[in-house]
Amino acid sequence: MRPEYLTQRLDDPQYEIYLPLVYNTGAPIEEQKFIQTRKDLFSKFEGLSVIPPNVLVEGYWQSDGITYRDQNVIFKILTIEDEDDFFSQYKEILRKRFDQEEILIVKTPAEKL
Repeated sequence: MRPEYLTQRLDDPQYEIYLPLVYNTGAPIEEQKFIQTRKDLFSKFEGLSVIPPNVLVEGYWQSDGITYRDQNVIFKILTIEDEDDFFSQYKEILRKRFDQEEILIVKTPAEKL
């Protein structure tokens, strides 16, 4: 049986989760947390893509006049229906798991060619 994301239609959602490689203290985040996140998402959606840490994805953001720099792992999930409720709840799990003030999750329409 083919995973549902392979039958994707025009404008079905794609979600991207940006997870930092280090805590705000600068200490590296344990690999097990990324493994658990991959398992969670694969179990729910039966497929995902991961842009791994050896592909440098840098993010910059500013708060209270201070510029921060993150190096990120990106999890990409294609869905066939809106999963905003799931990702809103899962964002809180990730925020606690990765000990972050904020976790960036981006939703965009995706078109399969």
